[in-house]
Amino acid sequence: MKPVTAPAFLCLVIVSSMCDWNRFQMLIVAAVLLVLENNNNCKCCQSENCSKKYMTLLSIIFSALGIACSGYCLVISALGLVQGPYCRTLHGWEYAFEGTAGRFLTDSSLWIQCLEPAHVVEWNIILFSILIALSGLQVIVCLIRVVIQLSKILCGTYSVIIQPGII
Repeated sequence: MKPVTAPAFLCLVIVSSMCDWNRFQMLIVAAVLLVLENNNNCKCCQSENCSKKYMTLLSIIFSALGIACSGYCLVISALGLVQGPYCRTLHGWEYAFEGTAGRFLTDSSLWIQCLEPAHVVEWNIILFSILIALSGLQVIVCLIRVVIQLSKILCGTYSVIIQPGII
């Protein structure tokens, strides 16, 4: 009777779902920001300039959160890719490539060490490569967003109306 492979696949599904949940949260945050930005009735202060800065600050905070979560997903996916899949070898169920420091990624002749499940190495490489690419893209997009929003706040692209007699 062969052992159940559920723990190995459950671990991969958990990592995958954590990264997917991160993307879902970012979509919710982006939708909320778009709704608030387009809703002219929602103002934090009496002036439009204050409202724009408040929305910009929120955008920076949420983008920074996106960088942190995407970075976490990127690191965990990279570690999962380098460690390799949990599979059945001649010595039983184990992480067959744990000590190779990722060398199995470039040497496909080592993949035959995994006897079961079929094509688990290819599946592992494809899954984690997609997660790494998407997380990296999300980090880049969030970084660009932070830089743009910080330049708006720091360089003053918002017009400031100075009332006579205040200065």
